Amino acid sequence: MEGLQQLYYLYGIGYDFTKYNGEYVVFDETTRNAALNCCGIDTSDQAHVYETNFSLDVAPWMRMLEEVTLASSALGVFELKVPESHRCEVVNIAIAKCQLALEVDLASCPEVGNYQHNNERYVALEISIGELPVGYFDMRVSCSLGTFKTELWSVPNRCYNPYSEQRENKSIGLSLQLYTLKSDRNYGIGDFGDLKELVSKSASVGVDFILLNPLHMLFSEQPEKASPYSPSHRCLINPLYIALDDVQNIVGNACWSRFLATSDLSKNRIFDGQYVDYSKVSETKYRLYEQLYDAWVIESDSCSRYQAFLTTQTIAHENLPLSSFEWFLQWICATQLERNQVLAKQLGMQIGLVNDLAVGCTKEGLEYQTYRDCFTNDANVGAPPDPWAENGQNWGLPAPNPQKLKSGKYHYFKSLVRANMHSVGALRIDHVMALRRLWWCFTEGEQALGCYVYYPFEHLLAILKIESHLNETIVIGEDLGVVPPEVTTALEESAIFGNTLFYFEKNNDGSFKHSDAFRVNALTMVANHDVPPFYGWWNGKDIDVKLSYNIIDQAQRQQQRSERDTEKSRLLDWLSMHNDHCYSLDSPSDAIYCAVMKVIAGCPSQLIAVQLDDLDMQQIPVNIPGTDTEYPNWRRKLNHELADIFRMQQDFIKQLSEIRKEQ
Repeated sequence: MEGLQQLYYLYGIGYDFTKYNGEYVVFDETTRNAALNCCGIDTSDQAHVYETNFSLDVAPWMRMLEEVTLASSALGVFELKVPESHRCEVVNIAIAKCQLALEVDLASCPEVGNYQHNNERYVALEISIGELPVGYFDMRVSCSLGTFKTELWSVPNRCYNPYSEQRENKSIGLSLQLYTLKSDRNYGIGDFGDLKELVSKSASVGVDFILLNPLHMLFSEQPEKASPYSPSHRCLINPLYIALDDVQNIVGNACWSRFLATSDLSKNRIFDGQYVDYSKVSETKYRLYEQLYDAWVIESDSCSRYQAFLTTQTIAHENLPLSSFEWFLQWICATQLERNQVLAKQLGMQIGLVNDLAVGCTKEGLEYQTYRDCFTNDANVGAPPDPWAENGQNWGLPAPNPQKLKSGKYHYFKSLVRANMHSVGALRIDHVMALRRLWWCFTEGEQALGCYVYYPFEHLLAILKIESHLNETIVIGEDLGVVPPEVTTALEESAIFGNTLFYFEKNNDGSFKHSDAFRVNALTMVANHDVPPFYGWWNGKDIDVKLSYNIIDQAQRQQQRSERDTEKSRLLDWLSMHNDHCYSLDSPSDAIYCAVMKVIAGCPSQLIAVQLDDLDMQQIPVNIPGTDTEYPNWRRKLNHELADIFRMQQDFIKQLSEIRKEQ
């Protein structure tokens, strides 16, 4: 293998894939070539191709250590490379932070790989230095060849996951989109004050975790760009979630008094309406934020908690161009989120809050601007053809460059994981397959093209394992769709929970799987933000909504209604399979839903989540995939306030919790 073919392989440009219908597809030369061009590779320059191949394939063998070296924390095993002529060297290894200094005779180390270049044979040797604490450590290796430095990553075999040691442990949680919460105290959008109420009410009925939508920063200057999955920066929090009536104990009494003297907290509050009015909410809340900041800024230098936060953030996110006002809002956000997690644990929740990390960011956002060098030039992230989108999907999110992700010792990816594991008990990673591969969308001339591109899976997975232990955070990988077998295996071996949706748990003949066949190491849910809530699904309201917005026509509506009736019949067969024969197609949706959830509560999955939308008997979807301006995505609020929902449903939640504990 040489030339472009070698470079495709070294850069992770995919060769083939199997479509949803079983068709085997090989990517053509034009597609693979264009993918390399998106990475800044001039494929017409043979000298450049040769130099890049050399730097990625040969040069690593000529260095004893790379910038990052992976080691198992249990045995301290890692690899280093030397010319075979130096096979009998004695090397000195020092890790100051671990107070480790020792000599290793390379002659006694097993050879685990080799490479021939010109007249020299290079060998990879396995070094074992004993058990290490989990983390990142500067290591120095010295011998007659010179002194070499590396960041040694001490990687545990698995992610932090107490459930993996207690297979009988089963928990129940609630899932929700935070902005949908209604209350008579917020400003027309759910906030951290509503979350505090939800934590308290949930803990009282046996709930162990609350799965949130991504809380990422969006666009204060363009508030209608509302998708939490198309954020400006994933390391920062959306300030609209700040609970203004719960900041006094953060900013102090003096600041709070000054703020109240100049501000009217009741003005322009929005209680009613089916949808979040982001423009109105943003205008109202940012006006109050600015008044709060003006009241607080005179004492910012003397606030040790704020200064400590600022120092930590500055170290974690170099060159992040936020104003002091913006950092102030981030401090409030982080503090309120952290206090909600503390409250959840104090009230007995096993996990507490579960954060959600979106698969990407937008080109217009701060994250892309800050880490521009880590992205491709013209490729977006998307999905290959499937039954719902025969031409594939382009999500409009810039694709990371797999080679550039390695820069700065993977600083970019580390920062994403660290920021989103902070102050939560678990992290859900949207489209976890991105650790291994992503579908790129790009053009060549006027032609739209796409292919899979592979990423440094071992290193990205190592960061997840390390950070999960350092933060004591469980990891959940959203693995819906076509999942490479190596990802499935790695998730299982790494104690990372998968994510199962009941709607998609089917046998080959289309029937629903028996609940006993559900995965143990998974978070199982009826639905998520991309599919309709159960009440809407059973009644076909999601289909009617699509028709009303001209997303489908009458013929398509009739076809989808017919298909839905088939699915409903299969669901009734599934209930009968579990000895529940009481229902028919004419049964009310609430009765069917309760029956379904009682079966799911008894399934083997160690985590199940009840969607707050379903407890609210919501029928309208919060998002219709594939739409942008056609439907008001990410805006629909709940029907009822939390107090009303829990008054109606607390006995049902307790019953589900008891079923879980009896299993």
